Formats: sequence, structure tokens, C-alpha cells
Amino acid sequence: MARYRQCPPAAGTSALHLRSRSVESGEVTSLLESGLGERVTRLHARSAPVVIGIAGSVAVGKSTFAAALVEGLKEFQVEVVGTDGFLYPNAVLAERRIESRKGFPESYDANAVVAFIDALRNGDDSASVPVYSHTAYDVVAGERRIIGSPDVCIIEGVNALQFADHLDLAIYLDADEADLINWYATRFSEICDAAIDDPTSFYSGWSLFPESERREMAESFWYGINHPNLLEYIAPSAEHADLVVHKAHDHSIASVEWRA
Repeated sequence: MARYRQCPPAAGTSALHLRSRSVESGEVTSLLESGLGERVTRLHARSAPVVIGIAGSVAVGKSTFAAALVEGLKEFQVEVVGTDGFLYPNAVLAERRIESRKGFPESYDANAVVAFIDALRNGDDSASVPVYSHTAYDVVAGERRIIGSPDVCIIEGVNALQFADHLDLAIYLDADEADLINWYATRFSEICDAAIDDPTSFYSGWSLFPESERREMAESFWYGINHPNLLEYIAPSAEHADLVVHKAHDHSIASVEWRA
């Protein structure tokens, strides 16, 4: 079990993802109509591309929120980039003896993130990002995804607001930790279910465990890794946010706070 340190922030479409997406889609549309969309439009008129960062805890729904923004910004060409691709490969983490710190700031190639944003700013049509496999739980060696020159680029990840000085708009998704733990444990179990017939999946080793044991494992992972990361690094990054969105237990938007 030693190598199973932390579950990645996202791993394909699950029932939980679909439920949260159905709750959020309409609310994010309302958020866009109440000022966020106009903010993006003004930023785009001033300088393109608009680079938006979305940060928040593991399991808070960053990818789902980003997807809802894409749906609501139909007048723009929007690309979404997850910061998972900028994690150092597992072999590098092992060499540096920081495998158990995967997801913490030192496990990311921060210089590569900044270089990518600079390429976007310079209109580089070949701007690209590394590809991360949530099935393998590792960066895919030698594979990159071309982003090009979109109107809007959304960068989402637990550490996205670490790069606030390079963003046009910083959004932080907040939720009570009890809800985060429940969402995380539910997603972990669903991902394990999806891995039952896939021996290549990082999660296959857990796929035969009963639901109750999976949730116990997930809570252990949470308090061992995700809780300290949230406390020490992720939550403090909210101070850089222009917009803080607090989510309720059902993933609905409970409150919105504009800070800038």
C-alpha cells in the first residue's frame, strides 16, 4: 500500500461528476449573467487571451466548474488546462524522495507553468502542455497537447492561484471540509468501480474492496495528505482570488464573493 499515496484530482467521468455538473451548469450560467461574463468580455477586449485560474481543494469540483464555464462562454474559443500535467513524473518524485508530497507545491514544475502562460501571452500557436494520465497516475512521457492561441484559457488545479501574478482572473472554489471528504471518498469508490476490469489502472488494486473499506481508505488518504495540503497551501491561496465561490453539500453555489 505504500505507493498508493494520493488519488489524483480527477479520473474520468463518474456518476458523481455528472451529478455535480447538472447542479452547477445552470448556476454557473447565472453567475456569468450576473457579472462574470461581462468581466471576461472586458478582459478579452483589453488583451487576449484571457487567462483564468481556478483553484480549490481536491474534490471541490474545479474541472466541473471549468467545464460549465466553457459551456457558458460560447462566444469565445476556450481551452481548459489542468495543472496535473505539470506534475513531475513519478520517477522524478521518487528520485527526490517526495512521492508522498505529490500534489504539494514542490511536486509541480512551476517554471513550466509560467513558460506556458508566457507562450500564450506571446500568441505562440504551438503553445502546448504535458499530458497526465489519471489511469496510470503519471505524466505521459513524450506526449503533449497543443493549446495554440485561444480567446480564453482556463487553468485549473489545486495550485492554480500560486500563479496569480500571471492570471487575468483568479477564482477560488470553497466548501466545508466535511463535504470535501464525502465527495472525495465517493469519487474514490466510483473510480475503483471503473477500474475493476482494467488491470492497468492505478486503482485496480482497490477495486475488489467493499465500499465501506474504500471510504475508510479514502479518509485515511485525506487526513494524511489532502488535509495538510489544503490547510498549508491551498486554502491560503484564496487570498489571491478575485472571486470566491462557496459550494453547498450538494455542489450548488451557496454564496459568491467578489474581492477585486
